[in-house]
Amino acid sequence: MLTPALHHAGTRLLQASVLLGALFAGVPAPSAAQNPAPSATPQASADTRVYDIPAGPLSVVLTRYASEAGVFLVGASELAAGKQSPGVRGRHTVSGGLAVVLAGTGLRADSSAPGRYVLREAGAVSELAPVTVTGTAFQESATGPVQGFVATRSAVGTKTDTPILEIPQSVSVVGREALETQGTLNVANGLRYTAGMGAAAYSNGDGNAYDTFTMRGFVVSNGGLLLDGMRLHYNVLDAPVEVYGLERVEVLRGPASMLYGQSGPSGVVNLVSKRPSTEARHEIEVTGGTNDRRQVATDHTGVLNDTGTLSYRLTGLFRESGTFVDNGRDDRSFLAPSLTWQPSAATSLTVLASYQKSKGTYYMGLPYSGTVRPNPLGEPSRDTNLGDPRHDYWNSTSKSIGYVLDHAFNESVKLRQSVRYGESALRYGYLFHAAGGGDLPGNRVVARQSVRRLDDTSQLGADTNLSTRWQGLGGEHTTLLGFDYGRSHSDTFNYRGSAPATDLFSPVSGVPGVPSVMALRNSDKVRFEQLGVYAQQQSKFLDRWVVTLSGRQDWAENRALSRVSGLRQKQRDNAFTGRVGLTYLAPRGIAPYVSYATSFEPVGGVTYDGTPFKPTKGEQVEAGIKWQPPGSETLVTLAAYHLTQQNLPTLHPDQVAFPNGRVQTGEVTSKGVELEAATHLTPSLRMRGALTFNHSEITKSNIPGETGRRQPDTPARMASLWVDYQLPDAWVPGLVAGGGVRYVAGTYDGPNAVKTDGYTVYDAMLGYRVQNWKFTLNVMNVFDKRYLSSCYAFACYYGQPRTAMLTANYAW
Repeated sequence: MLTPALHHAGTRLLQASVLLGALFAGVPAPSAAQNPAPSATPQASADTRVYDIPAGPLSVVLTRYASEAGVFLVGASELAAGKQSPGVRGRHTVSGGLAVVLAGTGLRADSSAPGRYVLREAGAVSELAPVTVTGTAFQESATGPVQGFVATRSAVGTKTDTPILEIPQSVSVVGREALETQGTLNVANGLRYTAGMGAAAYSNGDGNAYDTFTMRGFVVSNGGLLLDGMRLHYNVLDAPVEVYGLERVEVLRGPASMLYGQSGPSGVVNLVSKRPSTEARHEIEVTGGTNDRRQVATDHTGVLNDTGTLSYRLTGLFRESGTFVDNGRDDRSFLAPSLTWQPSAATSLTVLASYQKSKGTYYMGLPYSGTVRPNPLGEPSRDTNLGDPRHDYWNSTSKSIGYVLDHAFNESVKLRQSVRYGESALRYGYLFHAAGGGDLPGNRVVARQSVRRLDDTSQLGADTNLSTRWQGLGGEHTTLLGFDYGRSHSDTFNYRGSAPATDLFSPVSGVPGVPSVMALRNSDKVRFEQLGVYAQQQSKFLDRWVVTLSGRQDWAENRALSRVSGLRQKQRDNAFTGRVGLTYLAPRGIAPYVSYATSFEPVGGVTYDGTPFKPTKGEQVEAGIKWQPPGSETLVTLAAYHLTQQNLPTLHPDQVAFPNGRVQTGEVTSKGVELEAATHLTPSLRMRGALTFNHSEITKSNIPGETGRRQPDTPARMASLWVDYQLPDAWVPGLVAGGGVRYVAGTYDGPNAVKTDGYTVYDAMLGYRVQNWKFTLNVMNVFDKRYLSSCYAFACYYGQPRTAMLTANYAW
């Protein structure tokens, strides 16, 4: 734990913050905050907006259209009764969109005043007694839905609801619609069209077992993966996140410790959960596809009472599926209920819960021989599994519950508190090959060992902050003050045993020889705590210059007990991290920026003289330009960065006097350029694209031959482009076609002994909407390209072969 004083302080702070939040939830806000803000002024009829409203009952379509367009629609309820609307897609003026909505209904909408329309029968003179439908235009929030491919706001880079243009680091947001359009399988798969994101070594083949990837030359896991703005895992092997339960996936590139505490230098990925909405929406979808994939998912949201103060969301999924390797498995059950209570415009409390059970197969890849290195007997099949279905499994269960409390004291001062408690259990076993990069006896015999592991983890996190908006000193300011506390307990049992060899080209399953009882190799009990206090100042001067200053002090402690050796270890760390950023908001949506930021990450172990390792330190200088033309649906980001990580352990230079002794003089440097664009080129044509150039290497090391080595699984170049197009209704109403191409340069393994070949793969999508139905066919790796996605110290992993999925979605 932390020192007794700090542990006591952390616990008391946690208790006080929860009580404080509960108190504020019941405190009436000043009258200015109690009254809802006036609705937005209805937009002028000449303004245009992009709509994506499916066909359905006319009354339902009109209600949604009025809400999105921000207009008043007056007419007799009898006029819409029994009629169907074709819906509306693409960019339209208000009047033009109404004409599309009413096509074929025998009705028309006439403008009676700015922002007000009257529904009449075509050619009618008299009017029936009117009813009124009102709505407000869509306004994006930092945690809400993204319309199409282009996000405008995010909290991942500031912990406040901030325009992406004003965040002095590179930020990407992949919304729900993009995830669905591109047939996303898991978190890493959902980022395949995002700049700088790569497949991490040891990622268990298709990445369905756990979430890990690379960014700017470093692996992102543990502290680099957030859920709703708080650290998700303390053990990278914990349960993966189900993407069907997510509203958006956000990427902040570069150091983020000044906001979130200990994490790697390359950035964080924040996953935003689906949340309740007061707008009733329901969907059920069924998916079938390659590898006997069978999946049913459902999502429901709406209000629970007449006053609208209670709203709910219920998201669930059930899947049975194989994988592209023999005897592979990817089954899952997922349920995520949530409830929002909003007693006033000033206070909102959202309770989020989830339960997930996954049954999979741990895939250990294939030896270097026959994959990245030649084998006289040829190459093994991509679906070869050198394990055994009787002994290979990867089963995880996770559950969590927490809340997010928002309270506005007035229009300027706001409190936010997030708390989450979670538990996870992991049970896995597998046969792994011990061949590594060496030659195989007879070029085909693969030695194996047996592994069993049991992990149980519980964790608690709480984050409380107060933000204040104020004016003075010649500018507009947002000041953020907060603290967070994290605690994790984990127990691990790891067993090893022998296993019979197998044939690389003709592996046999179900053979005897794997012991039912194996030797306990290690068993650890680990307790971790972290307490952090942070402050941030965002200031805008002359409506052009944005200054961002962030600072954070962390205290962390890790205690470990080895049940095998009886050794107890305790390590305490503290670090200060910060960021300085400057953005200029030039005319026409151009925003050049520059920033300097630091990070820290604790390292276990001791130096040659028994001194505990200090945390690693990351530093980054980033400069770039963002472009988001006013009123457009376009965001382009060009970023250049120079990143270093120091205090890395390496051998002592005098190995005679200090054999195997270590010092902290190692260093890794990563530098590069990234370009990313997302845009709606026309009402029917959308595009996402990215270019990545990176050079990352070990720049300081006392290990012979290590200086100059490239970072593993870090491509020097990547490029991707996705385009989809809504065909004109005159051709086939409701039909959309899309496709993408991805290029990834070759990557090195850890020792830089081998390098994979670069590859290019193509994806495709075909969708069709009719009334409340949407049918989507997604195909990844259309031409079934055979390629290696990564190689580790002992295995290589083939990338996903051609994979097809057909989804039928019914929404109402």
